[in-house]
This record gives sequence, C-alpha cells and structure tokens, in this order.
Amino acid sequence: MRVITLLIMLAGSILTVGMAAANDDNLPDTLKIDKIEVDKDGPAVVKVEFVNDEELAALPIPLAVVGGLYKIDSVSFTGSRVEYLKMRPVTIAEDKSKVVFGAICMTEDYIPAGKGLMATIYLTPSKVASPKADFVVIDTTTMGPASMMFTKVSSASFIPAFSAGMVSHKKPVKKEDTAQQPGKEKGQ
Repeated sequence: MRVITLLIMLAGSILTVGMAAANDDNLPDTLKIDKIEVDKDGPAVVKVEFVNDEELAALPIPLAVVGGLYKIDSVSFTGSRVEYLKMRPVTIAEDKSKVVFGAICMTEDYIPAGKGLMATIYLTPSKVASPKADFVVIDTTTMGPASMMFTKVSSASFIPAFSAGMVSHKKPVKKEDTAQQPGKEKGQ
C-alpha cells in the first residue's frame, strides 16, 4: 500500500513540475522593444512586446525616446494581447519625448500567461533633430508616479527583464555598390 501511495505522489509531482515548465518556457517575464531601421525623415512604427509566465492584473509602461531624432505621435493596442481590456491609458509628455501607457484589468479576465504584442508606438521625425543624428534609443523612464512593473493577480508587483529598442536610419546605398561592372554578374 505504501508503494502505491508513493508512486501516486511521485506521478503527481512530476505532472505538476511538467505543467509549470510547459507554461514558463524558461523565459523570464520580459518587456522588449523592437530595434528597427527606417528611411531618413520617415515615420517609425515600433512594436512593444511582453512575456509573462503567470496571470497579470496591470502593466504600467513608461518609456522615453532618447536622442531627439523622433517624437512620440501615438500608441495603439490594436492586435495586442491587451486589446480586450477597457482600461488602456496613454499619456504622452508635452514635449513628446516620453510616454506612459498600460493595461489594467477591471471587470475583464486577467491578462493570461503568454507572449506577444503589448502595443505599437508611432513616431514622427523631430524638426529639431541634429542633422548628424541617425538613431534614437527607446528606454525605460519614470513619468509622474509611473514606473515599469508587472502586477500579479495577488497585487504583488515586480520589475520585468527589459530589452531597450532602437530606431536607426538605413544607410544610403552608394552608387558603386549598385552598379554592375562590365563582364561580371551581380554577387561575383
């Protein structure tokens, strides 16, 4: 009888550990911002993604566009993992260099464990940018009382891992790079 009880307990613990590992994928809870290249003087569309391994109740995300090359135009939640929530506040600083946005569960289901799109940030070129500047970094910041954190269903909050974003200009193609030399095929 003891052997059977031990086997049942062992099987139960293996299943529990297996289910937890399947949900986690060994990925830490993370906020990641795209690194993209755009044409000079063109707008930029930057994706903000997140990974969480347990249900969340709220996500305040304060970000700054550092470098002066772009200003924040707007934030969209279309197609995101939090699109279903009613409370998705967005506040853009007056100088358009900072934004705080987020998602808060009120009466809806909690944000399930998973990975995917949080929001899309739309940037427009700044008229006061240095002509020599060719990139900006999108990093965390504090704005008002908001700081970046994930809040669990239990109301405990923590700071997730973070991967800063970047918008850089595509390098212009030199004429000699595109011209074919006589008698040679491209790629030779």
